[in-house]
Amino acid sequence: MAIKLIATDLNGTLLHGDQTYNQALLQQTLMALKQQGIRLVLSSGNQYAHLKQLFAKVTADNLVMVAENGASIYVNDEQVFDGSLSASELAQFVAVDRQQEPLKSSYLIMVGEHGSYTEIGAPQALITAAEKFYDNLQQVTDFSAVTDTIKKISVSATPAHAAQKVAKLNAYFEGRLKAHDSGYGVIDLVTAGVGKLPAIQWLMQRWQLTEDQLLAFGDGDNDKPLLQYAGQGVAMVNATASVQAVADQVSELDNEHDGVLKMIQKLVLS
Repeated sequence: MAIKLIATDLNGTLLHGDQTYNQALLQQTLMALKQQGIRLVLSSGNQYAHLKQLFAKVTADNLVMVAENGASIYVNDEQVFDGSLSASELAQFVAVDRQQEPLKSSYLIMVGEHGSYTEIGAPQALITAAEKFYDNLQQVTDFSAVTDTIKKISVSATPAHAAQKVAKLNAYFEGRLKAHDSGYGVIDLVTAGVGKLPAIQWLMQRWQLTEDQLLAFGDGDNDKPLLQYAGQGVAMVNATASVQAVADQVSELDNEHDGVLKMIQKLVLS
């Protein structure tokens, strides 16, 4: 079957290392995809507000955004899916889970609908780094003071031990919350059933599409399920060997040289 949906990760995949992208080529690609009735999904752990700002100069009604690791889905600036933590999940996390291993000594950021929140006392170096990726980052005396709707909770981790920490977190939460390795030393906690792959599956059900109509791009461990699920899964040439091993093919160019857009041109638009 012909491709009808393309899903791509952002950091290390569509985006260059400095968070830029080839705006002209993306706009051109979106217009060509629209003529064939194909939607492009930008899938990221970033907040929707950050994605909206990042792609503000791109105009296309076939551009879909999956934010906060699948907790929010936006079509034409309208939220069509909300996977926020429930009030009871958040209360349990703040009162109990936060004090237990493996979270007790971790630096946390709660990502909400209107801002991001971390507790006073976090190292300034981490605050400075986080401000580049988390919009409206506020320091609070205690997480219990936050009244915002929370989409996800970001947990700091050293990249070398991220996989081990993800396993420990998922064992601890036993299906109440789900930990995803977002790469770059960040683990995202979301409500059960939320994630990049579930978000894409939700969209596919909405539009009555099948796996062989899906083309997916990624570079990280958290992209593996999507690459394996898609009819065509493309790992970036800059991805690790383990990510490339689960994909159907590897991009010819890396993220710094518009590898995703060039592969779309080759596989779909040529």
